[in-house]
Amino acid sequence: MIPKRKVKSGALAVTMVTALLTGCTGQQNPTATSSAAPNPSASASATAQTKLPEPATLRMLTDLSPAWPVKKDWAVWKWIKERTNITINQETQTGPESLALAIASGDMPDLMSVFPPDAQKYGPQGAFLDLSKHLDKMPNLKAFLASRPEVTQRITSPGGEMYHVLNDGMGAGNQLVYFYRDDIFKKNNLQEPKTWDELYETAKKLKAQYPDSYPFVFRHGINTLKYFGPSFGVYPGFFEDKATGKIKYGATDPGFKKMVEYLNKFYKEGLTPPDWLSMDYKAWTQFIATNKSFMTLQFIGQIEIMNDQLQNGAHLKFMAPPVGYGSKGYIPKADLEEYGFAVSSKTKNLDAALRYLDFIYSKEGKDLLSWGKEGESFTVENGKRKFLPQFKTPNDLRKELGLMTTGAYGVVDFESSKSLSNENERFSFDEAAKYHFPVINALPPLTSEEKSSISVIEDQLNKYYESSVAKFIMGETPITEWDKFIAELNKIGAQKLIDTYQTGLDRLKKNTK
Repeated sequence: MIPKRKVKSGALAVTMVTALLTGCTGQQNPTATSSAAPNPSASASATAQTKLPEPATLRMLTDLSPAWPVKKDWAVWKWIKERTNITINQETQTGPESLALAIASGDMPDLMSVFPPDAQKYGPQGAFLDLSKHLDKMPNLKAFLASRPEVTQRITSPGGEMYHVLNDGMGAGNQLVYFYRDDIFKKNNLQEPKTWDELYETAKKLKAQYPDSYPFVFRHGINTLKYFGPSFGVYPGFFEDKATGKIKYGATDPGFKKMVEYLNKFYKEGLTPPDWLSMDYKAWTQFIATNKSFMTLQFIGQIEIMNDQLQNGAHLKFMAPPVGYGSKGYIPKADLEEYGFAVSSKTKNLDAALRYLDFIYSKEGKDLLSWGKEGESFTVENGKRKFLPQFKTPNDLRKELGLMTTGAYGVVDFESSKSLSNENERFSFDEAAKYHFPVINALPPLTSEEKSSISVIEDQLNKYYESSVAKFIMGETPITEWDKFIAELNKIGAQKLIDTYQTGLDRLKKNTK
């Protein structure tokens, strides 16, 4: 599961290059994945024949995770130096202000791990290099972006600049998926619900069998609706409608109303907990662990975390998202990362910094930084790589080797991490990929003037939306007043936001065409 580096709204940001990248698509796809091992002797021979560049040292600022405390002697840095002749001196943040302090000091590290808002804030101020002007020096990164236009759109500023690049490949743990107690379903001769009608009927049957239960539980309050939304054809907020290429406000869509009507039925009949708005992780865990809930929507990694705690044959399994409104059930396409790299605009080691980025987005870098080195992290059995027995979980790879930690990869082969998962967890990841909503929950970047022009309206709209929808779900406002709700959204200024984000979207598509 991807590290929780900051608040990740499970929440994920903008989506949507290729004039910049034209001519790259003929290169080998750097995102191809396989656990099959390369020919070790051929690889060693190639390395021996390749003259390494001049040695260089780079300072890199990254976060500090208590789950895998940084070690200076991590093998990953040694392996990188063997391939690139670059020594990485890793510096770690001590708090949320560390990046700002490093920038203000005038003594910035050469490379910094950043979130997109960091890049959009400090890049235009001159702190970060515009990487779009240096792509010709990074053919592997250029090829990666050509193969992943949605990543390029997420890193492109309103002016066409790229002040950072994003990590890729370890975002699968950011997905929220449905799962259920398959042991309870088997015991009661129940089938997985394929639609929200069946979800409702199944919940009623479970409630009858277990009167003290709340069969369907979720813990993200109103925010959960953006995870339910794709099965009803929408995200509740503003997003690009792929069918039209236009910005749409999901809260005004008929599918969103249908979802609210379902949730009202669940709440009214005691099929969801009465405190669903304030449900926290601890409370959610108790519902799952004590036979009080049997179906849920939660981060995918929680399936096995909870299975490790359940006893007496209790077991959770991935459940396909039920159809709510439309022809197919979906989960948000959220298997993406929110972290990446920026290069100091004042670096004195520009060539080495660009070379490092290019390596970690190359096929060779992806292979090394996903699996490590034969004999030191994995062996080859029947033509496939297998991690050494001391590495039992992906977290072991991070703690002991530094693999897949912040700053130590650009693009990762997720098969490496998945190879250490049990069968049920691998099943969950494989199945989840089949139900991604066609569009990411995303908004295009806006200029500072555009942001200022809508900030008050957006704040008012969100507050009204959240309070109103909660009242509809809990029955405090009858659904017969839905049209008044839509009218008030429009009165506050929903169209102004649609128009502003459409301007941003059109500009983004033009910049990345």
